[in-house]
Amino acid sequence: MELSLRIYGIISKILNYIYAPFLYLYYDVFGKHGRAPPLKNPILEISAVDLAEKIRSRELSSEKVVREYIKRIREVEPFLNAVVENRFDDAIKDAKRADKIIEEASLIYIIENYPLLGVPFTVKESIAVKGLSHGTATISRKDVKADKDAIVVEKLRSAGAIPLLVSTTPEYCVSWECNNYVSGRTLNPYKLSMTPGGSSGGEAALNGAGASCFGIGSDIAGSIRVPSHFVGIFGHKPTPGIISIDGHFPTSVDKNFLKFLTIGPMCRYAKDLPTLTYLMSNENSRTQLRLDQPIHTKDIDIYYLTSASEYSLSLWNVDELIQRRMLEAVSHFKSNGLNVKRLNSSNNNHHQHGDFIDMNDSLEISICSLCDVEDIPDLLSNNKTSPRKDLWNEFIKSMFGLSEYTFAALHFYVLHATNGFIPKSRKEHYIKKGKVLREKLINKLGTNGVLFYPTFPQSACRHGESTTKLSGVMYTAFFNIMGFPSTHVPMGMDENGLPIGFQVIAAPYQDRNCFAIAREIEAAFGGWKF
Repeated sequence: MELSLRIYGIISKILNYIYAPFLYLYYDVFGKHGRAPPLKNPILEISAVDLAEKIRSRELSSEKVVREYIKRIREVEPFLNAVVENRFDDAIKDAKRADKIIEEASLIYIIENYPLLGVPFTVKESIAVKGLSHGTATISRKDVKADKDAIVVEKLRSAGAIPLLVSTTPEYCVSWECNNYVSGRTLNPYKLSMTPGGSSGGEAALNGAGASCFGIGSDIAGSIRVPSHFVGIFGHKPTPGIISIDGHFPTSVDKNFLKFLTIGPMCRYAKDLPTLTYLMSNENSRTQLRLDQPIHTKDIDIYYLTSASEYSLSLWNVDELIQRRMLEAVSHFKSNGLNVKRLNSSNNNHHQHGDFIDMNDSLEISICSLCDVEDIPDLLSNNKTSPRKDLWNEFIKSMFGLSEYTFAALHFYVLHATNGFIPKSRKEHYIKKGKVLREKLINKLGTNGVLFYPTFPQSACRHGESTTKLSGVMYTAFFNIMGFPSTHVPMGMDENGLPIGFQVIAAPYQDRNCFAIAREIEAAFGGWKF
């Protein structure tokens, strides 16, 4: 535990308690009320793999499906503000071509060559879709268009899927709240005064509202899983390296950045996760993933931790209901005969955590590892025609709305510049501690284990709270640093009607364990609901 960081955490909590009433008045009393409109068309409630089957069997036409999703997007967009740029006209043309292929080709040919033929999907703006905006919510890049597809988009198109649009993200993807000076603020479909999270917040809002069959997001510290938690969908951060990040902006040549950043699927149904991950993955990774091989849930060992530490004054503590829902899932698997254990709960010296007591320091480990990235994409020097702007001057200006950059984005760069208020002399200590802990977790989980762990301490936060509740992403960022796959799984609603859930984590290349458990939890507890 680092005292300076924990003092900063206490100050952040105090500030949050002070201005929370003002945020309530601004967003709940005087801002947009209610939630996005309910779903009316059952076509929008079909999983991607089932939709592909219905399209190729001619039960539904691709054109009909694409038009229904476009209609739903147009219905919810005035409430959510989640779309940066669409390609609806081209998508309808793509759908007509898909229907033509189905008329002329054999079923076997379509299954083998176009497993997602005619299925629409949406893409986070930071992931290139040819001809669409690729500015990543930055004023100096607002006119930038992608000149080619990112590899992951290319792969999905090759499988027959049809991109509809690119969705909102914060500046340079460095905040977990989608608010910027290019496209504005994105709202949560379950409660408009709340954020859908970030940085894949536009994807989360659309998927949560049933306005996307599935989406593609990116995750460097929880940017798939935290938004998925806030809107009650499934979101998978894969093992790093199995899905290409070529075509993502921002990017870096730093080896740690390439390990921490992943691209993955976001969807409403767990059954879509294996297929989407397989189709998005690099061919040379598929043997290691074994997604095409059978897996039996009964053979999976389950470990769980309901929080990283005991009650903390400096960190946001995990809500009791989230912990209770996790324990309900634990009880479900235990009653079905699976091997279920609290992580090293038998070690009395360290209470429930045992050999994993160092997870108390997961915030310090995550910050020091992220701050060790040297070639960090620089928001302040992205305009080649002018010199780099001064961070501290822009940060102060942003507090009064006088900077072209948002306070949340600059707050990230201040944390990076100060090493998260941790003395630089201590950086290597925490990085080494993280490496030791990684080996312990790999040995514990093996090839057939998963860990249940909170995704975020609370349900969706109110707009404007992302900086004062930043420590909450310690639960997700830690597993970017570890390089472990992780799937957020929805577990119903809290007392305010907001989704909650937790993440299911496995050792590297054991993504399929996450998927098997996610599907069982969905069957037992209901999954996505809107």
